[in-house]
Amino acid sequence: MPRPSPGRTPRARLAALVLVLVLPLSAACSSSSDPEAAPERLSRGDDQVSLASHPVQTKTKIHRVYGRLGDAKRKAVRRQVGKAVDRWWEAAYLGGTYPRSSFPSAFPGFTKGAEKRARSDKALLTNETGGHRIDAVEAKHRAVTLDILATRRQARSVTAHFTLRFDTRGDKTGTTTVRGRLFLVRRQGAWRIFGYDVAKGAR
Repeated sequence: MPRPSPGRTPRARLAALVLVLVLPLSAACSSSSDPEAAPERLSRGDDQVSLASHPVQTKTKIHRVYGRLGDAKRKAVRRQVGKAVDRWWEAAYLGGTYPRSSFPSAFPGFTKGAEKRARSDKALLTNETGGHRIDAVEAKHRAVTLDILATRRQARSVTAHFTLRFDTRGDKTGTTTVRGRLFLVRRQGAWRIFGYDVAKGAR
C-alpha cells in the first residue's frame, strides 16, 4: 500500500518537505510525520470549522483493502475518511467568506506534526495566496478513492487518493484542481491526517 518511505537521509527528507515541482500554473508538495510520534490531540481548528453547503457532493469509494475487513467496517471507514477529507477541503478552499487572506484553521484533523508542515505549504494546501482576489468559490468535482490496510479485522491506516476541482469568481477567475494523496491513521477514535502528497494547478 503506498505510504511515505521511512529511513530517508536528512537531505532526502528535507527535499520531501518542500516544494518539489514547479511548472506553469501547477505545483506540488509532499510531507509526512510519524503517526506514532504525533501527540494525540485534535488540530486547533477542529472545533471551529463548519461545513458549507455546495451542490457537488463528494464521491468516496474503496479501491483496495489489504487484509480482512468486514463490509460494515469498510463502509464506516469510507464514511469517516470521506468526512475527514471534506473538512479539510471546506476549511482550506471551499468554505468561509471571500475575499480573504487569512486561513487560521485550515487543517482540521491533521496531526500536530502534519499541521506544522502544512502551514509552511499554505500556498498549495489552501487558497491563502489568492484569497484576497476571490469573491466566490464553487466546487465542481469532489472524489476520494481509498486504499485500506487492515490487520486483525481492523482498519489501521488509509491512503486517500483525491481530486478536488473548483471555480473561482472575482479578480481571480478560473478553475483550480487539487489532487494527490492523504495518509491517515486512526487516533482517539477518529481518522487523523499524518502526511500528504499534493499537487495544485489553475487555468
